[in-house]
Amino acid sequence: MQLSNKARQLIKSQCAVILAAQDKTGMSGRWPMPVLKSTVEASIFSEPVLAKNFYDWVKRLKKRGYSLVEISRCFPYASPLARLMMAWRSREIWSLTAIEKIEMMNWLAEILSPFYQKDPFALSGQNILWTEEKIKNQVFFPNKAIRSELMAKLDGKLWMYTEMLFSRWHNLAHEFHGPYEVGREKLLVKEWHDLRGWEQKIFSRFPYKKIVCYEFYRHNKVRIDLHNRLLCKRPLVASLTRCFVEVDGRLLNNTQIRDIIKRMDGFILSGAKYLAGLDRTELKLANAYVEFYALKPLAAELGKNWQPPLVLLNKIKFGRLGPKEKDLLTVLKRHYQRMNRQTISVEFNPGIRFH
Repeated sequence: MQLSNKARQLIKSQCAVILAAQDKTGMSGRWPMPVLKSTVEASIFSEPVLAKNFYDWVKRLKKRGYSLVEISRCFPYASPLARLMMAWRSREIWSLTAIEKIEMMNWLAEILSPFYQKDPFALSGQNILWTEEKIKNQVFFPNKAIRSELMAKLDGKLWMYTEMLFSRWHNLAHEFHGPYEVGREKLLVKEWHDLRGWEQKIFSRFPYKKIVCYEFYRHNKVRIDLHNRLLCKRPLVASLTRCFVEVDGRLLNNTQIRDIIKRMDGFILSGAKYLAGLDRTELKLANAYVEFYALKPLAAELGKNWQPPLVLLNKIKFGRLGPKEKDLLTVLKRHYQRMNRQTISVEFNPGIRFH
């Protein structure tokens, strides 16, 4: 079996994102998991089980007669599904065969591609998920316009908050898409969703389910990648022409947005204290829940529990890594230090053996 053209494009997009995220030392940011030496230290436990569940659950749905397009419709957003690309770095310790790994990559590419109206996998920096008709049907009222500096402040708070909810998988709680052409302006849409996380006690009382920010701008170049990272020629706030915020279906005004920001401050403070109190094992357990949350739509379609299996949680609690897992962890840590355009595909392309 060979990788499909779509799968190759998806791998190319994933590699570009990872390379762009590295600093000069070859490492990406670990916050809010600073206690761990690397995020791989947590995901080495979860990824093989996550991959097996995804493969088995998609296969089960296919046997029930679902097409890959129909499976795609189970997922409300693209980027949480794209986040599964991270799991391929641990493929040498998966229980799947070489053929099944390639098959799974082809499936993921086919399930992801229907989200994009053009530029699949945001390869050229456009994450176009809405049709032109949907954009035209958006109604905004001048008296509901939000001040640009207030919009920037809300964006910052929401970014901090979603990192607290889902750590490095923060785009389980946001979908940034666009830019869309709207007359002489361009529109960037930021959908902040699943804002109660996976119902951790500390965040389960958050008062809002979904916040959507509509940010119109001119004279700026904005690019979005597969995992919702934004690249701007100049600060977006400096080029905004008008902004609107929709909270649980209602457009709010400046005064109401200020109130939301104040309420968020309390949750951010509590979240910071909560995260600071987690030890290495607790961070690894939290990481398992975060990773498996990405499969929640598949689990719901099959009537299954989305949460990580007890066997995996016990393995994390007692630090049970086998020789092959320990060897791969060492290889991955070393690989990140020398990753470049020539070596990056080794990590995510199942058609290449990762030594």
